Amino acid sequence: MSNNKLILVLIAVVAIIAAVAAAIVFSTPSDIAFDPAKGDTRDYRVGVMTRIHAEADSPTGFNDVSVAMQSVMRYRVDAAGPSLKVHVQPRFIDVEDDSGYTMFSSAKPRDRRDTPVVDLMRDGFDLIVNRESGDTRLSAVNRGAWNAFREQAGDSQMNQFEQQMAAPALTRNVPARAGEKITVDAFQGMPALTLTVENVDDDSVTASLTRANDKPTAYTKVGGAHSRASARVTRVHGRMRLNRDTGWIEALTLVSEQQINNGDKTGRMHTTLTMRAVDNPALGTAGDGLKAFSNTAFSSQRPNGMELPLPHSPAAAAKRPMVKAARQPFANVDASFFVDDDHALMLTLGHDIARDAHMSVPSLTGLTLRDAEGRVLDIPLVLDSIGPDYDQGRISTKVRLLPMGWQDAKLDRIANVEARFDYVTPVEPEHIELPLADTPTELHEGSARARAVPTEDGWRLTLTGSAKAFYIYDMSAIYGKDLSARISDRAHEGLTPSDRTLLERVDRPDAWVQQIRVTGESDRFALALYNNMPAPSSHQVNFTSRRQRYANRELPPPEIRQLYIAPVPDKPSLAVDAEPEGADQNRLSLRLPIGVGSACELAADAPAQEGHALVWRPEDQRASGFGIGQPRTGEHPDTERWVLMTDDGVRVYFYGIDVTTTLRCPGQPAWQARELDSDRDKPWLVDIDAVVEGEIDPDMQAARFFDSHRFIDTRGKPVRPMLKHMSADTRLDDWRVEGAKHRVSDYLDESGRIRFWGNIAAVQSLTFSGAPIEKQWRSHLKGLQ
Repeated sequence: MSNNKLILVLIAVVAIIAAVAAAIVFSTPSDIAFDPAKGDTRDYRVGVMTRIHAEADSPTGFNDVSVAMQSVMRYRVDAAGPSLKVHVQPRFIDVEDDSGYTMFSSAKPRDRRDTPVVDLMRDGFDLIVNRESGDTRLSAVNRGAWNAFREQAGDSQMNQFEQQMAAPALTRNVPARAGEKITVDAFQGMPALTLTVENVDDDSVTASLTRANDKPTAYTKVGGAHSRASARVTRVHGRMRLNRDTGWIEALTLVSEQQINNGDKTGRMHTTLTMRAVDNPALGTAGDGLKAFSNTAFSSQRPNGMELPLPHSPAAAAKRPMVKAARQPFANVDASFFVDDDHALMLTLGHDIARDAHMSVPSLTGLTLRDAEGRVLDIPLVLDSIGPDYDQGRISTKVRLLPMGWQDAKLDRIANVEARFDYVTPVEPEHIELPLADTPTELHEGSARARAVPTEDGWRLTLTGSAKAFYIYDMSAIYGKDLSARISDRAHEGLTPSDRTLLERVDRPDAWVQQIRVTGESDRFALALYNNMPAPSSHQVNFTSRRQRYANRELPPPEIRQLYIAPVPDKPSLAVDAEPEGADQNRLSLRLPIGVGSACELAADAPAQEGHALVWRPEDQRASGFGIGQPRTGEHPDTERWVLMTDDGVRVYFYGIDVTTTLRCPGQPAWQARELDSDRDKPWLVDIDAVVEGEIDPDMQAARFFDSHRFIDTRGKPVRPMLKHMSADTRLDDWRVEGAKHRVSDYLDESGRIRFWGNIAAVQSLTFSGAPIEKQWRSHLKGLQ
């Protein structure tokens, strides 16, 4: 890891610690005394997003650079009294840029290797707070690691690092009365702030933070000793929530804007800091994951957003109906887990529901890890993401968890995962309309709010909601033909919708804010209101290891994999009436009904080319991969193209040769379907002799066999067969490669069964009846002129 990356990580860590220290200091009112006992401990999810971009009118601005740093910080009170000693332990750190590239992650062994960061973070820092003066002092516990880091980083960069250690702040009393205001001195280089108490309840006090005045502040130097850069704060927006009994911070969001000068370059720096107390960082909703913060924070860089596909006619609206809620998405759930290449624990819930069914995102409310002997494992994790996945044609919920700590978590010890999920069934929406007028209009229902404000070119719609009640645009409504709408994250009054979302989440953790820019002519905009959500249902799920599933054929497959081949035609009987074409272009191709080329014998009699025999193969088996995934539409939707090529798949053009092509079929081909018993105990295992008529040649090429015999799941999709010796460490080739190089015997077990990457509900086979068919064609390919 480079020195610059080390500096970036450590500066961010100390900035977070210092910001929290400052918040603790100025949040010690007489009636909300922060007087923790020795041993009190709190964990926080912390996120910092910084974006540096050019001024709009600057001819020589900064490059647009954004970095998001997230962490889990543990604060433990080691001494109370006049001097408060708090031990700060960074348990997890992740640094990501706006392209999604992970610049540093404590979860990755390669980022922990050969660096003093590991020792520094493992041993943590001590934060000393003088309650009377408000002075704070931060020092590393591991002085040896600190000195090693100093030597490795150099004096110039250490000056920059040490600047972040100072967190000057004054102790002030905060009255616990709504509407009261006080002025607090600057912390973290910010000007004086006005703290306004917004709300006081039995459990907490919520307050806002804004600049005390609008006068420009002086520029202060930033960076190391040789840096020419300076900055001044221009805007501050913040909200915080304090525990009324203990004084600990429950949640904090601070959004600031700074103007930067560096020689002839000018720019702006937008910084968002969030922190939230958590009991277990591994648990939560989709909004609690690391990805949720980075996605929200980085969306401000895409102010133009995404255009909404508004239906402008009944026909267009009929194509986008409001989807129906899934019934019992946790019934017959297929649950497995594995550790991915980035050392993340992945939980996959395959739902047995229709692909077009609507389900909400469940929340993870419980997690227990066990080893092979059934013992509970203590492996601290943090939730990275939880959300839907539509891979392989089915709806799944995927949960990604990252290990915390600075040593190898040894996730390979996990043999079983027990998880509890809370799920809220979506309700049917109410279809309503928001008036669009020359003055602001508004709708309000519970925690959901929709507001339309006229602008120069249309209206700015702001939708504010939560998981319990929210408005979205109605995709099933019919809009005016001249109306268009676009989701936008453009700033308004200094705050983007992403900023507002994070500020709202201080006291409403599931809140979100969306902004839509509407242009055109209309007097209303259609919305769908989701309200009165039912109470969540709780579901206990046991996950089996994918490694275990690979090793035991009697268990369900590790995951679902479709077989991407041409679909069976609707016409049951297939006419074989084509002939080779393309001789005048020195290449031969033949269109055959889907499956016929594999089930019948198609041979070429022609001279070998440079030691390679000429053979007929499907077009997508060319060595170049040409033709893979090409849709079969137009005048030949029920056929597939076969091409004469060398047996290595390289050459398809030939000169000065005669070719005799012979097609032999046992009879007239036709597709037949057969449904299998739906009550089978192991629907992923199929006895081939019991479902396929006639003798099976175990030496037959797998691609030909599975092209003429399709094994179909409950959704009508072909399922890929699984090699009998497949393991978690075996590389899975593309099917055109695997099917071409393997035989049927590579899939059959001793009992004549084939295991599939999914449950089989039916078999479609190409059968033959009547007299045998034999056709022969002769083609001449001219030589080079």
